[in-house]
Amino acid sequence: MNEFRSILHKTTTRPIYLLALLSFFLLSCSDEDIDISELRGTIVEGATVSLSCEYIFQTDGGRYYVPTFLPAQYKQNGALVFIKGEILDELSDCANLLGDGAFIRIEQISAAN
Repeated sequence: MNEFRSILHKTTTRPIYLLALLSFFLLSCSDEDIDISELRGTIVEGATVSLSCEYIFQTDGGRYYVPTFLPAQYKQNGALVFIKGEILDELSDCANLLGDGAFIRIEQISAAN
């Protein structure tokens, strides 16, 4: 009888543990929606446009963003690039009143040749 109870206990509690583990995994892996933008523009030294930021990314539409990190090979004034990245809800020190100067977290960057 004790052996039957042991088997019954294992078969009823194991699925509960697996279900709890699966639920925890699914809930902990859910991400907030990340809005990735695809932009084309130019890398510009901040000093050349009287800004205190080291480098900015100026889109073809005239807006500018400040990369949170810019790979060394793209730190060239006038470099034309494509960027896929997340525009953050945080303004840099060189932001203006028009809303330019938000940080952009670059996911992918490539030359726009």
